[in-house]
Amino acid sequence: MDLGAATRMSRIVPSSILLAALFVLLVGNNLLAVQQTSEDQNVPKSRSGPFYSSPYLPLISWVYPYLDLLITRGRLKGLSPLVQPYRRIDIARAIVDAEASGSLTGKEREWVEAIKGELDREFALLADDQGQKLSLHGEARAGFEAVSQLHRDPLRPTGDAKFFPTFDFGVWGSAPAVAGLLHLRWNQHYNNDPQYPGGNVLQFRACDPLVDQCAYRIEEAYVEVQIPYVRFFFGRMYRNWGLPGRDGLLLSDYQYSYEHIGYRFGSDRISLTGLYAPFNDFGGDTTHHLSSHRFDWQIRDNLAVALGESVVYGGENRQIQFNLTNPVAIWEINGSSTDGERNALGMAELWWRPLSSLVTYGAFLVDNTSVGDEEQGKATGFNQYAAAVGIQLPSLAPAVSLRGDLTVVSSLAYRSRIGFFEYYTLGQAGWGIGLSQDKTDAILVSVLADWFARPRLLLQPGLALMWRGEGDIREPWPDDAFVGYPGLMVGVVENTIRPYLDGVWHARHGEIRWDLGVNLVKNRNNQPSGWQAEFVGTVWAEARVRF
Repeated sequence: MDLGAATRMSRIVPSSILLAALFVLLVGNNLLAVQQTSEDQNVPKSRSGPFYSSPYLPLISWVYPYLDLLITRGRLKGLSPLVQPYRRIDIARAIVDAEASGSLTGKEREWVEAIKGELDREFALLADDQGQKLSLHGEARAGFEAVSQLHRDPLRPTGDAKFFPTFDFGVWGSAPAVAGLLHLRWNQHYNNDPQYPGGNVLQFRACDPLVDQCAYRIEEAYVEVQIPYVRFFFGRMYRNWGLPGRDGLLLSDYQYSYEHIGYRFGSDRISLTGLYAPFNDFGGDTTHHLSSHRFDWQIRDNLAVALGESVVYGGENRQIQFNLTNPVAIWEINGSSTDGERNALGMAELWWRPLSSLVTYGAFLVDNTSVGDEEQGKATGFNQYAAAVGIQLPSLAPAVSLRGDLTVVSSLAYRSRIGFFEYYTLGQAGWGIGLSQDKTDAILVSVLADWFARPRLLLQPGLALMWRGEGDIREPWPDDAFVGYPGLMVGVVENTIRPYLDGVWHARHGEIRWDLGVNLVKNRNNQPSGWQAEFVGTVWAEARVRF
């Protein structure tokens, strides 16, 4: 097949998928209207009561593994298994409904009581039922992060062992129709991240006589307008479009947070979510834009599907293209032959609980990299792929679940080509990290057990396997870039086997997290070598005061 035919085919297939999504959206509204009519009389008061605005529970919270298990067991309704974070008030409503239904086991009631301590203001608001007023809350944290390596991915250890003091300050609040949050963190890991030039995630900032360089970062800061069925977001916040605890294929929270404008239309059953973000990661007049949106439909309590698309584009004096931010213009992100270089991505996800003791998950993503010649009106390109499948046994024991995942990534998604045969990243050429899966030419297999040993103690023994080739789309493209490149398992393949123990212990005034394991590596850094073993681990500890 010639390149023109291949490029046309890459556009037709995602377009058909997303046109089908639009049909599902139109038909689904009618089906849900009928379903809602039949269910209204059985809806608990918390789900049918007044609407409250609320900030989101940050993804770093210890609560999410418990929510994940309660969702997979079918105890919590109204929380999507495919999109996080959740609003604090929505978590509280789902728990109130679960308690009213009488479906919680003894162990689950213990977990719920612990969660209530974290969301006490939200539960008080639901119980008061006197309407929403202005509320403002906050917390301060102090602790440390001890690492055996500086790279944040334990499967790719780089750098020396370090000990970093950490300080956090956060405030969050809500009022009728609006909610917001501000979270600042001091951590010198920001000045020692090997995925950034010179290790600096932050631009140099002079501080005070105590330190040479400031190491504080605004991790999250946003205001969101919230009314029934509509939300408009302004600021920065960590998001994950995938299963809790796994990096999503379209967006994940592995990348540091970034400013964006976002929106959400719909209910907890059917919704359209999207965002636009500009990146100032190139010098001079070169710009870089991201636009993403997704359609989610929870068909039944045990079945959810999602379809999404995203585009990264950039160049010298490249302006925002509003047609690429339009979520209703199906596959407009693939543009025309004169729209310039871009990455157009299409994604489909499925979450299904066929049995009370079994959950399955699948996701597939195609990344079409188009290189256009505006003067000649031509466009060429090639496709890259990522896929993930998984199963979960949520009720292996009253306090134990087991899950297994397989992820295949042929390239680093979300890179913007700036210049001839150069594929830049977030940062300087060859540096930076992806907005979703931050691996290239890789196959990953993991098995993880969640043992909720105590209401506030979670132990996660696991085994991770990784095969990583030399293919790296950030490098200059070869002459045959558009005929079969990139491949999978290119060149010398690095093999990693990692048994590990993750965990978190949480108390009202502090918590401890750990990720401890041993990496057995063959062909380290894609250089022929025998098996080598090394300890790779991280420990976080913090004390906190809430006000």
